[in-house]
Amino acid sequence: MVLFDSEKHLCPFSRDQGGDALLPLARAARANPELALIPRDEDCKALWDRYSMLAHIRDHSAKVAEMAEALARRAVDLGMKVNVEAVRAAGLLHDLGKTWSISKGGHHAQLGAAWVMRETRNAPIARAVLFHVFWPFPEKDDETHFMIAAVIYADKRTLHDGFVSLEDRHADLLERYGVNGAVRGRILTAHMQGRRIEEKLSRRLGLRLDDYIPGQGRLVRR
Repeated sequence: MVLFDSEKHLCPFSRDQGGDALLPLARAARANPELALIPRDEDCKALWDRYSMLAHIRDHSAKVAEMAEALARRAVDLGMKVNVEAVRAAGLLHDLGKTWSISKGGHHAQLGAAWVMRETRNAPIARAVLFHVFWPFPEKDDETHFMIAAVIYADKRTLHDGFVSLEDRHADLLERYGVNGAVRGRILTAHMQGRRIEEKLSRRLGLRLDDYIPGQGRLVRR
């Protein structure tokens, strides 16, 4: 099933023009299709530039990545098999499609996931981008879903470029986007999922996450 036709909907500068338009990361990904390349910070920021990400969305993405990375580091400290660099990259790229969707319309998570897959060929990171607003499948408490859960939760704890509670983030989303009952219902559904994720991650990580924010690369008490 094709969720988004990336070739029809990508902005013109992102199309392949004899290979010249591809960033080094994308060229490496195409040359090594058997590898799931993990974008470094500089790769992610190059993609921010390529897709003209607005400054405030960059600031937000950096904070989401900080939170997601702190969750991943805690998981690794507890012996979980989590790739910290991949989780951080997913946080940095989760809103890659946001600027385009603001001006042109469309589903920013689907668009961003299509771009991430095109540029990196890293399906787990693209999947985390695709489902960072809401995970529509059965919620599983295992390591294979950790990246998605971490990015969803980090996004729901980050208001603009600061860390807040799930309730404060929910209130802001309602105020900005709750234009009718259907939209408010979807926002509430996503909020309730965020609360379930917070409970599950808190159990797995041995912390009451609502009391913690990132600090010096780790989770620290407020």
